[in-house]
Amino acid sequence: MVDADQDADTGPVDFGELLKSVSDQVSALHEEMVALEAPTTTDLETLKTKLEDIQKGDMARLCESGPRVQQRYGQAVFAEIFSPLSAAERKLNRMWATLVDQHWPEALASAEGAHLGLQEALTALTAHASD
Repeated sequence: MVDADQDADTGPVDFGELLKSVSDQVSALHEEMVALEAPTTTDLETLKTKLEDIQKGDMARLCESGPRVQQRYGQAVFAEIFSPLSAAERKLNRMWATLVDQHWPEALASAEGAHLGLQEALTALTAHASD
């Protein structure tokens, strides 16, 4: 187990569990976006707020845990996990900017890209979880 970070309420959090949680949160956000036929300004603001919660919360904790993941698995496996994780983080940042700009097609594409990156990171972690 690699701790992703300390949670003030519950103590250490497993990196894999936190990664899965972020992936699930981004997937749910993407599904919510897909269900919107013609998003309103209020919809965009609501989505942006939800995204900010993910970015400033669990996603930030994941990114901060890089040194512990590298120490546990080594440089090569770290790169397998953090390359797609970093790409997902960039897609989330892009999604935020496109929501601010009200560029809906790009916001959807960015959400999907973030979800795919998180899935790839989970796959890499799962492949090496017993290492």
